[in-house]
Amino acid sequence: MTICVASEVQVIRLASHDVVAGAPPDSCRTALTGQGGPVAWRVLLVHNRAALAKMSRVAVDDRFPLCLVDTVNASDVELSVSFTPISGKIDQAAAPVFRVKDANNYYVARANALENDVNLYHVVKGVRRQIVGVDVPVLTGNAQQIGVRIEGDVIKVTFDGRPLITVNDRTIQGSGAVGLWTKADSLTAFYELTVSVLKE
Repeated sequence: MTICVASEVQVIRLASHDVVAGAPPDSCRTALTGQGGPVAWRVLLVHNRAALAKMSRVAVDDRFPLCLVDTVNASDVELSVSFTPISGKIDQAAAPVFRVKDANNYYVARANALENDVNLYHVVKGVRRQIVGVDVPVLTGNAQQIGVRIEGDVIKVTFDGRPLITVNDRTIQGSGAVGLWTKADSLTAFYELTVSVLKE
């Protein structure tokens, strides 16, 4: 992978077809907010489509596995990720994260197929707080896409191309990494992460 520069659009294929199912990710590094022990992200085939999924499905509510793309470092960025919720009794969650300082400080825009909503959070010192949420159908077994754009203090979230959230928030400032996020026992397939750096 190459480092993003301003205005460059980068499509990060999270799992390519020539990678063996069960292989670890080569596009991002694993991290964890919360509890529940080691995190295992692995290549998974879903309807003959290569994906990346968190396979360590620990049934702990305060558990937020991440896969971080450190080659992207931006304060203002637009990103989207395609995903399929597969299963999970506590959660069926999928999200991009952005302005990631470390595993305990970042923004997250989360879709949840059990709750049928999309929520925007900030995580500070490992504590997640909701900024705003919107009820919207998120379908188990279906490929969908969640996107976010942050410029300065303005954060916009879309779902399948539909604008859902526009809000101002100053909690996390400056540049950071981007990546993937899920929760607890969620089994979610992530396909591609599209990133456009607006300002480093």
